[in-house]
Amino acid sequence: MQNAIETLKDLTETQPYRVACQNSGHVQETWGPILRDYERITPQQYRRFLDFDVNQHWTTLYRQVALSLDNNNFRLALAALTADEVNVAGRIDEATDVPGVGIGTASALLCTIDGRWGVWNGTTEAALKKLGLWPIFERGLTIGGRYLVVSDVLIDLGEQLNVTQWELDHLMWLVLQDDPNTVLEPIQKAESGTFNALIEETSGYDLSTCRFVRHSPKSVGLWKKSRANLEHYFGYQRDDNANPYHNAEVVFQFIPSENSATALFVGAYRVLDQWKFPEDQRQHILYRAEFGENDDHPHSRFDLERLPEFEEFVGRVEVEWGTGARAWSQWCNTNQKRIAKHTTQDELLSEAYEKIAAGVKYRTKHDSDREIQVQKTVKAVALKAGCDIETLIKRLAHEQGHRCKITNIPFEPSGWNAPSPDRIDSDDREYADGKVQIVCKWVNFAKGNKPDDVFRELMLQAAECMKGVLTTKSSL
Repeated sequence: MQNAIETLKDLTETQPYRVACQNSGHVQETWGPILRDYERITPQQYRRFLDFDVNQHWTTLYRQVALSLDNNNFRLALAALTADEVNVAGRIDEATDVPGVGIGTASALLCTIDGRWGVWNGTTEAALKKLGLWPIFERGLTIGGRYLVVSDVLIDLGEQLNVTQWELDHLMWLVLQDDPNTVLEPIQKAESGTFNALIEETSGYDLSTCRFVRHSPKSVGLWKKSRANLEHYFGYQRDDNANPYHNAEVVFQFIPSENSATALFVGAYRVLDQWKFPEDQRQHILYRAEFGENDDHPHSRFDLERLPEFEEFVGRVEVEWGTGARAWSQWCNTNQKRIAKHTTQDELLSEAYEKIAAGVKYRTKHDSDREIQVQKTVKAVALKAGCDIETLIKRLAHEQGHRCKITNIPFEPSGWNAPSPDRIDSDDREYADGKVQIVCKWVNFAKGNKPDDVFRELMLQAAECMKGVLTTKSSL
């Protein structure tokens, strides 16, 4: 312990430490009360505090901010940390249960709110180990319990050095620097408007462990068939230095767009495992037998796991890919991919509404030859004079909250949950305001010519019976 104290005392004489001390008082005095008032702090304020430019202390807190901002989750963490009637271990346990709030963020927030408590992050742990002060934990401790053990060491150091926990945290950083006069600077963030920035804002992944991969034109055809078909293909890659995943932890997959200079994002995947075929003949976890075995030559196989936080961008974001001999596979930290197009869910649904409106117009257009053909099969439908069907469909969809009128299932731009115009009274062949509702495509198929009230009753019966079926299956 004494050697560690001497080392830390020497570091208190450095200029970077003095500068950090000057900043610490201002930041804590300003932001402590703001963070404590968790009911009034805005998401924008919370986001600002996590930036190094504001806190002047931690360079990577912002990385998980997107998860903590969802549904104002950050308020739950702050509420837990400011619950003075609860022991600190319990507060840390509750705060770290909040998505996007790890022990590093939770302890940094706690230190700012209540300066008596220290910070436990990767830097703290590495520094204490280097100083020979890293504690041994009893088995079975929660993250909060382990934090208390670490905090005891930090509090003891602070008292012996006569420094605050905020100041001690900067000393922990200096312990790890080859040059004690190194000035703490913010890490370089990805450029705004790039997919790289989207990664940081959405997940906080270290870009140096992530890779962009643009697949061959063959992948476009597979994507058009189904995403499952494309994912089956992702699991097979070359067994040489040209392997596109190249020891990455996370892979962001793209396929060529119609514009050859851009690429369409089709999914983010964590690389779980890798092996060589034919030495190891097991199939990867996204393998689908109907798409083929791919067993005719040596190659590498990969177990890939979808990252759900990026699903909302699949098929909706195009990036400017650029050129280059190895442009098909690149590390994310050294290659900025500017977003060329980001189609929102609202825009995709609007296109879907326009498409079904066009379908109604076609089915109801005055074409004598076509009318004769239609009448051979079903009674012809009509569009009420003066009815703007596209405007009507979009208005009804908006009034329904972009959900199926019968099942309340949210609409999707394509597939079985795509919107479909349904004549409420199937015997009334006219499309008009008051006679149409927007439902999921599969609902329209299932309803057929059934009366609306009868079909709704059947759906309720099915839903009630399926509860038992689903419960039985899930318990097996």
